[in-house]
This record gives sequence, structure tokens and C-alpha cells, in this order.
Amino acid sequence: MQSRFTKEADFRQERDFGAKMSASFEFIGAHWRPLGRCLLYFVVPVALVMGLLLGIAQNDNMRLLGRSDVPPAEQLSEIGSFGPTYWLALLVMLISYASLAATVYGYVRARMDTPPDQEVTPQQVGEQLRLLVPRLTLSGLAVVLVVIVGMVLLLVPGIYLSVALSMVWAIQVFENQGIGSSFSRNINLVRGKWWSTLGLSFVMSIVIGLIGLVLQIPQYIIMAGKVLHWEWLGSEVLTVAVTVVASVGQMILYTPLLVALMFQYFNLVERKEGVGMRHLVDSLGSGAPPMAYNNTYRPDDDGEY
Repeated sequence: MQSRFTKEADFRQERDFGAKMSASFEFIGAHWRPLGRCLLYFVVPVALVMGLLLGIAQNDNMRLLGRSDVPPAEQLSEIGSFGPTYWLALLVMLISYASLAATVYGYVRARMDTPPDQEVTPQQVGEQLRLLVPRLTLSGLAVVLVVIVGMVLLLVPGIYLSVALSMVWAIQVFENQGIGSSFSRNINLVRGKWWSTLGLSFVMSIVIGLIGLVLQIPQYIIMAGKVLHWEWLGSEVLTVAVTVVASVGQMILYTPLLVALMFQYFNLVERKEGVGMRHLVDSLGSGAPPMAYNNTYRPDDDGEY
């Protein structure tokens, strides 16, 4: 029977590669309604602001694209320039992804603390976001800076750190750790399982990327229209609208990757520490005793004589 992921023991399990992939989509399939409401309330508004800023920045960069009176070199330099709107969009993007992680992982943490027969409400998740979003934003910025430094110094350390620090957000939420301790905790968990973590992230990213290509097609059409001087595609409002839709869609599509990394985190913790097994042992004897029942032999049945 398919797990509904309503108890802590449903999450804290050892899983192989295929089980982690299937568990990710099973969890989303089982909880898409309550989790979707939380994403709608807490993530979509921030993603809309991000998309709006990215659309404005894109209009600024593409304003000279396709103009016959401007040399091609100047057009390329304009496209490659980054104005204040672009940097502000990047900051809001970081906050958006931190909000997404806080919502997804906050939902799971609330799900663990909620009786299986009750549904997690947005109010339960919202109570956690005030503390989680600032913390995850700072740690996300720290991860980006560390990876960039690793890439600048040498390519290999940057690639290693991008995988070795991929579960920092999950550690912060489920273990209530700070930035520094989350970094060291993540590196220790991934030690010996770096390749499996990379493979899981890579495959899930491919799946998300293929689906996300559909959202990017309108942007490519608009860019081609500007180059070919199609006036009906020259509206800056249309560019912003298409960018907003694509940005929000890409943000929501990032959810399966976060869920897959969460199951990898639980898998590694279980393999190295057996937390879920200890919880299961501690829970033995705490529930109601099982009732034996047989449809054939009942105390109120006289039988046939």
C-alpha cells in the first residue's frame, strides 16, 4: 500500500535511489492540496515580485535588441549589462527560494507533529516561516558565496561544495541548527554518499528542466520577435507578463528537488544514526493494544447444530 506520509516514521527511512525518487513524487501526490495551499499563500506572492523585477530587467537589457540604428556590438554589451533592477531581482529570487524551502520543509515538520487523521493548515506552516525565512535566506546566501569562491579558486572544490551543502536548509529546519553547524553537519552526512547525492540532484534537475522548457518557450519567441521586428511581440508589458508566469512556474517546479533532497537527508541520517528506528522502538507499547477479530468465530454466533 502506498505510504501517505502522515507519520514521522514514513519519512525517517533508509531508501535506495529509486525509492527516493518514487517517494518524492508519492509525497507530492499525497499532499499536493494542503501543500499547494501553503505555496499559494506564502511563496507565489514573493515569486510574483521576483518575476516582475526580472521582467523589467529583461526589458532594460533588450531595449536595443534588433534596432538597425545601433551597432551589434553595442546591442550585445547592453544585453550583458546588469542594472540595479537585476540585482534587486536576484535578492528577491534568493528570498523566494528560501521561502519555498521554508514552506515545504515547514509543512513536513508540521505534518510530523500533527495527528495522521488531521490535515496541516497554512496557519501551522505560517507560524514557522517568520523564523525560518530569514535564517534560510542568510544560509542560502552563505552557500552561494562559498560555492562561488570554490569555483573561482578551483572548479573541483566549487562542484564538491555545491553538493556537500545541498541539504543545509533541511538540516536547519529539521534539526534547528545554525549556519555554521548546518554546514559541518551536511558535509559529515554526505561523506561517503557524495556521488549518490549528486546523482539524485542531477536526475531530478533534468526532470525539472525538461518540464521548465515549456515555460521558457514564450520568452524565446518574444526574444526572436524583437530581433525580427515583429511589432505584435514588441510590447514590454507582454514581456513582463511572460517573465512573471515563467518565474512563478519555475519556482513551483523546484519543489520536487527540495523534496528529493529532504528524503536524501532522512536516508543519510537513518543510515548513520538510526533516528527513525529509535523512534519506532520508543513508540512500541505506547499505542492501544490490538484487538483480535475473526469473522468466522464470534462470541455472539451460536454456529450451526
